[in-house]
Amino acid sequence: MQFKITTLYEETTYTTSNEVHLRYPGTEDMDDNSTGIIWPPSYFSVPLKAQTAFNSNNIIVVVAAASATNTTIDLRELTKSGTLIQTVTIPGTGANAIRVSGSATSTLYASNSNDGSLFCFTGHNTTNTTSNVNTLQSSKVVVAVGNDAIPSVATTYTGSGTNQTRSATTLNNSNWFIGDQGGYYTNLSTSADPSGNVRSIKAFGGVAYASTASTSNPPVGVISSTTGGSFTGLSGLANGATSRQDFYLISSGSNGNTFDVLYVLDATSATAGTIFKYSLVSGVWTANGTYSTGVGGFSMYAEKSGSGVDAYITTGTGATSANSVRKIVDASGWNVTINATASTIYTAPTGMIIKGIAAAPKCPTVTLGTLTDATCFGSNNGTAVINSTQFNGSYTLNGGDPQILQTTLLHFGISNRFIYG
Repeated sequence: MQFKITTLYEETTYTTSNEVHLRYPGTEDMDDNSTGIIWPPSYFSVPLKAQTAFNSNNIIVVVAAASATNTTIDLRELTKSGTLIQTVTIPGTGANAIRVSGSATSTLYASNSNDGSLFCFTGHNTTNTTSNVNTLQSSKVVVAVGNDAIPSVATTYTGSGTNQTRSATTLNNSNWFIGDQGGYYTNLSTSADPSGNVRSIKAFGGVAYASTASTSNPPVGVISSTTGGSFTGLSGLANGATSRQDFYLISSGSNGNTFDVLYVLDATSATAGTIFKYSLVSGVWTANGTYSTGVGGFSMYAEKSGSGVDAYITTGTGATSANSVRKIVDASGWNVTINATASTIYTAPTGMIIKGIAAAPKCPTVTLGTLTDATCFGSNNGTAVINSTQFNGSYTLNGGDPQILQTTLLHFGISNRFIYG
């Protein structure tokens, strides 16, 4: 079954020490009002932490501090209208330092894990603050950030030459698809397999997709395995160009859960960019027109909105200072010519560069044994789905008064049961 736990507290009304505890038969009852609730043996708790947690309805951009070959970054959480919610500083010195190239035009793409619980990018874990990071091949890392807004190094790998690290994603939050200028890497690998000039890697529907800036391959394809796999271009796409930048897939709903709408972003300068739209028709990707951005375009995120799509791009060419996030609304749906309007929703401070963009991570799905803790660091709408073999029903727990941590359990046919933690 599933426990769906939704925290509905306002971000400013509770602290990191608050917890909601649910206890089951065989343990002591809660303080009061817990009669009539049937629990399996065990308990779990949900610590609620909102001070730095992400709102999963928002977007996040990676911002480089300077147009330099060795610089620092931060993550900026934005609403869909461009309001800055918070800035998460990534350490730039010490043992946990992450250094990047802000001046490189093809680094710091962002992506999400397949389940949406991680925000992912790549960089260098190094205390070297002066050398061009592209020469520091043994320091390459994947950085993953969960809903709690805490960054961690998910894995490392060793590249070659002066090749740039580009992007990463995962289908299971353990084994990584890593895109590099030299090819495809995975956890702890020391050589590319297969080789290639990879730009962005993203996961959709349990499949890893990659983009290239190659004239001998389609710009988007499937990478079959974390290592020793193959890149297969999407059927119907012509070979790409060196100006291809990023891509995004959408499930329109017109063909079940199939990801059937594709946007490909191209930029030849900071003032000239194109979005190519395709739809999957009878197994072949079919062109649905283009849209000229007028602002270049480096990284892309998109989501279904009504019958159309809201796309978000970072402007410029990947190293353009004081660039912006541009929201582009395609009012048309699956297999209909793109019909887009655009607006600027956020601009980087002078000297800084907005690089990758992706969705803010949501709370993860956690599988429980007979005794374990499930933790969801949620903002005012953070949601954790907990799967357990100990249950055969469905429950929803909604947060109540943050002062007394009152929660209401709604079970099919059972309501108004209050648990106090």
